[in-house]
Amino acid sequence: MDCGCAAPYIGPSLDRTCGGGSFILFMSLLDTFIRNKCDLSDICGRVRPKTLPDFEYDFVVIGGGSGGATAAGRLSEVANWKVLLIEAGGDEPPGSQVPSMVTNYQGDPHMDWNYKTEPQNQACLGYPEGRCSWPRGKVLGGCSTINGMMYMRGQPKDYDNWVALGNPGWGYQDVLPIFKKSEDNLEIGTLVDANYHGVNGPLTTSRFPNHPELAEDVLKAARELGYPVTDDLNGKQYSGFTIAQANVKNGSRLSSARAFLRPARNRPNLHIMLNSTATRILINTSGNQKTVSGVEFLYNNKLYTTRVKREVVLSAGAINSPQILLLSGIGPKEELDKVNIQQVHQLPGVGKNLHNHVTFYLSYLMKKSKAVNDLDWATALDYILNRRGPMSSTGMSQVTARINSKFADPSGTHPDMQIFFAGYLANCAQSGEVSAAEDPENPDAPRHLTISAVVLHPKSRGYVGLKTKNPLDPPLMYANYLAEPEDMATLVEGIRVTQRLANTRTLQDKYGLELIKEEYGDCEQKHTFDSDDFWQCAARYYTGPENHQAGSCKMGPSTDPLAVVDPKLQLYGIEGIRVMDASIMPVLVSGNTHATIVMIADKGVEHIKQKWLAGNTVGNSVSDRRTHQMVKPTTIKDIRIRIKDPEIQDFNIVQRFTGIILTCLILSTHSKHKGDIINRIIKDIRVVILGINKTKDTIIIQRNNLCLCARLG
Repeated sequence: MDCGCAAPYIGPSLDRTCGGGSFILFMSLLDTFIRNKCDLSDICGRVRPKTLPDFEYDFVVIGGGSGGATAAGRLSEVANWKVLLIEAGGDEPPGSQVPSMVTNYQGDPHMDWNYKTEPQNQACLGYPEGRCSWPRGKVLGGCSTINGMMYMRGQPKDYDNWVALGNPGWGYQDVLPIFKKSEDNLEIGTLVDANYHGVNGPLTTSRFPNHPELAEDVLKAARELGYPVTDDLNGKQYSGFTIAQANVKNGSRLSSARAFLRPARNRPNLHIMLNSTATRILINTSGNQKTVSGVEFLYNNKLYTTRVKREVVLSAGAINSPQILLLSGIGPKEELDKVNIQQVHQLPGVGKNLHNHVTFYLSYLMKKSKAVNDLDWATALDYILNRRGPMSSTGMSQVTARINSKFADPSGTHPDMQIFFAGYLANCAQSGEVSAAEDPENPDAPRHLTISAVVLHPKSRGYVGLKTKNPLDPPLMYANYLAEPEDMATLVEGIRVTQRLANTRTLQDKYGLELIKEEYGDCEQKHTFDSDDFWQCAARYYTGPENHQAGSCKMGPSTDPLAVVDPKLQLYGIEGIRVMDASIMPVLVSGNTHATIVMIADKGVEHIKQKWLAGNTVGNSVSDRRTHQMVKPTTIKDIRIRIKDPEIQDFNIVQRFTGIILTCLILSTHSKHKGDIINRIIKDIRVVILGINKTKDTIIIQRNNLCLCARLG
């Protein structure tokens, strides 16, 4: 590989994503080809993670997913702000960039949290232990690295409803400019309207360069049933069937990390710690106002703490964000008492209001279409050389629809059902032989097509709690799917829509679709097959969770007892914490969530910039107030920090605003340690933080271009 720099190990190989065995040889060869394509592996364009954090940052962003990568990239645009991004996973593997490998890395322990819901009586009954799987990205880019790439914003009424719930500034006309700001839509004027889409933003958006013939036939079938067909569900028309746009660039996945972090990789003020798990946010409770003071995290089995000068941005997602708040002692006391965590701040809504889109899928045999493997050497070479062919798309998964059920808003302006499809995916192969059967033991087997109905406006609510106080243990996730009767009624109506679609003349004449009768526990013994009661039973047995979890750190007015953040995304009751991910959604948007999460982070950073860039605010930072007030002595901490040579620009800014020279590190310690600490500073660039105490004197030491400041009591 000749990319101009050394190639590090980047993530797991594709050969482990197809079940091993006979898949290993072909998939490992394919992975090697992909890793050796510079535009896919992007060795020189990737972020350069740190191995040790600095002592203090202006902002610490927890979570490098859809929201966190956006927030860190946007914050680092301000050259004087020092930003740390903490991500629990590693960097994106080259294989994840290939659109047809869209689901390959789901379930991989190196990239997926592999969460399971807690058992419930009314859903997920057919899965082991009655627990549904929740794939969640544990990798730079988060779920945008393992999701379906579909670019969906929801509907105007979603955001107008947020305003009606007490969140001014979040209406559709408020957020549309934010969506446009982040977007670089390549199909304005051909497929989409410039009134609704933007250009020159980090998030490139277009249709995949390839789609199966069946995709167009599904649109014909929709017309046969009287449904509208549109080129853009994010524009003027927000209901109907479409071949969706996606976050894809040059035929490969564009995650939030690739969009927002890689272009910022050379900014000296942006530091990224990978494979680092945030354990808690530290709060200073000594004054009248509780304020954030730092973030604690694990890296290489060692515990580190970094101080926060201005704010913490919590973007760990709808599961991990409430988990981290609870681990920090922030949340309902009854939940904290269960695991013996001392409460720092009472906030009843942390972890509550959790909800997710729920689905049920039907599988069909395509009796008139033989199942051949869409992945072979010809397909692979077409993609590797030209970024074309079946590997350049997600097959039938790029087709979707939003439609109204009888339970939808009577105005018809807020569709409450979504339809998804799956099939024709060039993601796994054994031999690479052209036109090889998908199942070598059954070469005449027909193709499969899956059609799913999704409830977009679920009424059922669950919650996130703690299993233990160990931050490495997964939290408790109570999905509470289908607890509300309207959710089940909407889902069954959606099932009927998918059946009518499969039975259209368009799809029957050309493909001969035939429903596959699955085993749904004892549903057929209890109910007549294909009755509404049968499908209700089946849906409780094989419940299909979407990966759109939201609402667990709800945004709302101060009068809302479950609100966790205000409309500026600031945590209620503690200064210096904002949440920027799907957890803040008071109500889920109508569709895939990635684009909305990027918008939330973009809007959140705008609020931060409005606060901190409005005049001379350095002296008003949380850290500065705490330095003047000081805090009570703390226990000795065995935390090692590598000191970085200060940049002259940062040095001058600190000097100008504070009147004294404060450089890389401030050590506040007891006077009896004065000699030891000075000797240690002079001899070594590694120091031990011994505690914080009131101080009077400041000693500045300069050695080998390394400026240190020790405040000694």
